Amino acid sequence: MRTRGLAVSLIFAFALAGPVACREQAPDPAAIAAQAKAAKAEQDAAAEAALAAAKASRGLGEPAVWVLSDSDTTLYIMGTVHLLRPELDWRSDEIDAAMNAADTLVFEADVSSSEAGAEMMKFVREKGLFQNGGQLTNLLSDAETIELQAALDYVGLPLGAVQNMRPWFAAVNLSVMQMTKDGFDPNSGVEQVLIAEGALAGKSFAYLETVDDQLGRLAGLPNDVQVDFLISSAESIDEGAQMLDALVDEWADGDVTGLGLLLANPDMMGSDEVYDALLKERNETWAPKIAAMLETPGTRLIAVGAGHLAGDDSVIAMLRADGFEVTGP
Repeated sequence: MRTRGLAVSLIFAFALAGPVACREQAPDPAAIAAQAKAAKAEQDAAAEAALAAAKASRGLGEPAVWVLSDSDTTLYIMGTVHLLRPELDWRSDEIDAAMNAADTLVFEADVSSSEAGAEMMKFVREKGLFQNGGQLTNLLSDAETIELQAALDYVGLPLGAVQNMRPWFAAVNLSVMQMTKDGFDPNSGVEQVLIAEGALAGKSFAYLETVDDQLGRLAGLPNDVQVDFLISSAESIDEGAQMLDALVDEWADGDVTGLGLLLANPDMMGSDEVYDALLKERNETWAPKIAAMLETPGTRLIAVGAGHLAGDDSVIAMLRADGFEVTGP
């Protein structure tokens, strides 16, 4: 049971032009499959241990909210989940108060405007899809292709539907399709709810990064790391709903320690490279940007993926390490 695919579903994006470098084919698919099975068992055991520790931890009973302020600026910071079950009631008095007080809502990236849509499509064409006839299975061993096909069967897709996708983009699509199949809805995600309310209330919007910033690190990972990311997502496809439910439970309970155990650590991500690309490097960029917001008077609600606010490398930990007094868990 791993969270790699779940972590990337916090995102969206896509491609790379030019010749495709093929991954060396496994000389012994049976041996490779046995090694993969053993590695999966080891990682599943670690995930089960982390899940047990997270469940033993407790939060405040509602999503965590932090506050960073000075004499004329107040920054509310909250974690989000990008896909949720529509029936989940996650609102709290503290979130509502922060939402009402904020003159500006700050998100990871613009995912709703027409300009953002055009930027996303451009990114997809250039960095999410193979060019010049490249195919995903050219990068996979026979055993990996079988694992991918089994995951595609789970979500009801033929292999041909992802053949033109680079591995990282195929992993994103696979994970999002698994979650929507299992009852999670992007339209019920926290950002979409806050964006709609903010637009009706006439609030301003700001963003911590662009689509290129958000997805470029993932798209720029070496092919072998991307393939490992994809296969890890495929191997855990039938466990995704169980793990995401556990993550949402920890988030809704405000259990920052539990979230750190389940999401914000390299072991649960599957590799240091993916952990750095999805979380740590982005946190290192965001923390000084958030601190700089204190220079402009006003009230802002900063809403970013909950994984960015938990663990040793969280935005909150970085702000506190830089000497800022951030109240909250």
